Amino acid sequence: MSAEARDPQSPRKKLNDELVKMARAFAEFGPSVNEVSRICSSFKETVRYRYHKFYSDRGIKIQAMPSYARLGLKRLILIARLAPSCESNARSIFNALSELCYLHSFTRVALRGTYVIHVAVPAEFQEACSAVYQDLKGAGLFTELEVLAFDEMTNPPMKPEHYDFVRGRWTFDWGRVGASDSRLPLNIRPRVEKYDRTDLLVIKELEIDAGQSLVRMADTLKVNLSGLEFHYRDHVKGRGLVKGYRLVWQGTLREEEPEKTGQREPYLELTLLLRGGTREEVAELMRLLNALPFLWSEAYGSAYCAELFLPMQMYGSLLQYLDAFANKVGRKLEVYTMDQANALRFVISYRLFDGESRRWRLDPGAVLAALGQLAPAA
Repeated sequence: MSAEARDPQSPRKKLNDELVKMARAFAEFGPSVNEVSRICSSFKETVRYRYHKFYSDRGIKIQAMPSYARLGLKRLILIARLAPSCESNARSIFNALSELCYLHSFTRVALRGTYVIHVAVPAEFQEACSAVYQDLKGAGLFTELEVLAFDEMTNPPMKPEHYDFVRGRWTFDWGRVGASDSRLPLNIRPRVEKYDRTDLLVIKELEIDAGQSLVRMADTLKVNLSGLEFHYRDHVKGRGLVKGYRLVWQGTLREEEPEKTGQREPYLELTLLLRGGTREEVAELMRLLNALPFLWSEAYGSAYCAELFLPMQMYGSLLQYLDAFANKVGRKLEVYTMDQANALRFVISYRLFDGESRRWRLDPGAVLAALGQLAPAA
């Protein structure tokens, strides 16, 4: 870090401090210009200008985080290998599974050829959904498949104090990593709230871009504006169906958006999977990872799984940082380097929610009929 960046009186340091404060306000209130300008004691025009110049124009977006627990959704993580004859159709296969069987994201593991697949499924269909994926393996679509069930999935907020918004890069000092106070989550889940299809459509739009206006959202969804405002205010926000907001700083590509080509620091995506760890080992790994600003998500259940996005030049520092823990747990811990060119994240599976009955649905026969035919002949 330059002397100017460290000097508390320098204009650049003052500007970055204000941008860090803005980032914290965005994480709490989302893209509400009124709230952010009040918290930051800034003019609304200043907030809008800085948001576009230092966030949006650099590929940093504000995204709503659905409360999967309040929606009654649980997480499956699959470690899978497609049949060789299916590899060329991988994206089409996973797109179909997102529409038919709750697939939430997929990323190919570099140098291995396997995929890490996330499935966000209603609790009542967790076992049935797992069985469908096993049936697809039996049909030959997958040659390898491991299904891990998780009770909870969380997305730690960005640590903006470690980011230089003026220059658009991380300034994390590995020599000053502090201990995190992260603990294993209590086995207490919030109650599942009531919701309808319109609520899910609002959540879907907020996942794509939380910065869009309700007027634009109503136009996109072809619904009445006053009705949309009611669902947004009384259901989505009032019932906690969205648990907060996060800054998407690493540019993860989603189904609905084209790839941005603006300047962005190159990131390495890693998945850490700890199988068979003791409670103490899981807690220790959580403390290690939550002390870093690069943790994107973590899941707890039959195993512990974490996603990290790391500036490429910091990879060696991370390996050194985790070395003692990795040697202690041995083969329980696997670290996957992910191929971001073969990855996609999807919004919540709103298409699988029946608006009339207000119930989720899963048709194993339809999944097998649509995808079983892609499996190689025996």
